[in-house]
Amino acid sequence: KLSDADKAKLKNMNAELARLGTKFSQNVLAEVNASYIVVDDVKQLDGLSAGQIAAAAEAAKARKLDGKYVIALLNTTGQPALTNLTDRALRQKIHETSVSRGSKGGEYDNTALVSRIMTLRAQKAALMGFPNYAAYGLGNQTAKTPEAVNAMLGQLAPAAVANARREAADLQAMIDREQKAAGKPGFELQPWDWAFYSEKVRQAKYNFDESQLKPYFELKNVLENGVFFAAGKEFGLSFKQRTDLPVYHDDVTVYDVFDADGSQLAIFIFDPYARASKRGGAWMNAYVSQSGLTGDKPVVANHLNIPKPPAGKPTLLTWDEVTTTFHEFGHALHGMFSNVKYPYFSGTAVPRDFVEFPSQVNEMWADEPTILANYAKHYQNCSAMPQALLEKVIAASKFN
Repeated sequence: KLSDADKAKLKNMNAELARLGTKFSQNVLAEVNASYIVVDDVKQLDGLSAGQIAAAAEAAKARKLDGKYVIALLNTTGQPALTNLTDRALRQKIHETSVSRGSKGGEYDNTALVSRIMTLRAQKAALMGFPNYAAYGLGNQTAKTPEAVNAMLGQLAPAAVANARREAADLQAMIDREQKAAGKPGFELQPWDWAFYSEKVRQAKYNFDESQLKPYFELKNVLENGVFFAAGKEFGLSFKQRTDLPVYHDDVTVYDVFDADGSQLAIFIFDPYARASKRGGAWMNAYVSQSGLTGDKPVVANHLNIPKPPAGKPTLLTWDEVTTTFHEFGHALHGMFSNVKYPYFSGTAVPRDFVEFPSQVNEMWADEPTILANYAKHYQNCSAMPQALLEKVIAASKFN
């Protein structure tokens, strides 16, 4: 039991941690928006699709850089352009710009913030009677102790490292073959080469590349005939788009969600595109939590960061974006199916090391053959993805 003095200390610590956490997030978003790569010559964009190049030109124009091209960075360490750009120097520049964010000085540097957060967390854990913050933070999680976490990581790490080394050897072998065939000196595999040569290995192994897939993964079709279709098959849910409700951005769509008996279960908000005011990544929010106490039904949202195509062009997804859409809807289902009395326990208000379970399970439906066949339709003529390509997608989904 804390004394009054210790309660006051804890209150002050929590207040400062909240302020620092907010500032950290603001810095991350600000630096994401400020960190972009300017390209002068379109030849440097070799490997990108015509749509991606057009989007880069529009991004430059929006920054008053007419005649140039801008590759905007996502919040993640890895950047999508690294998969396709043939210009190795440009790949290196993108990667190094990406990984240095938040720690290269300037107004958005988070180094001092992280140091202070770590200090406060250690002090808070000690005040609460724990040996360290890990022990404090895991106390109400399913793992319970740092020892349990380390034991699991100890089991996973050797296999993961061995697999990464095998993949690195495959990538290095491809680099060596290509450089030798071109009569050029070899080079050692670097982080900015990994995605590019992984895609090359996948193309060689499965005889297809990402550009073959994207015409079959139009966003609305993936959502309604893939994600929603799977939820209908699995849980009997049905969906109806709403156009009468106000939304906070024109890109947002809203759906009523009906249970198997026809009663309304929830409202689902879908916010797919990246924009400057939006933090990076993909996540689910519950704007209204289900509660038996208040009678509230859930209003849940999925927020993604898919690059918005130029006006009039379709939104064609990568396979990774498809699986992310299924994954995040697993979190949405978690919120929709909540059935508790108190909103404190509603939906995804569960231990952090359990919360990914529903989403990981739902992600598995993305390449289930009957589900995949229902949404993998060409955006221009609705033709089904050829069976041979469909089989390659399923096989390649296990790659890398």
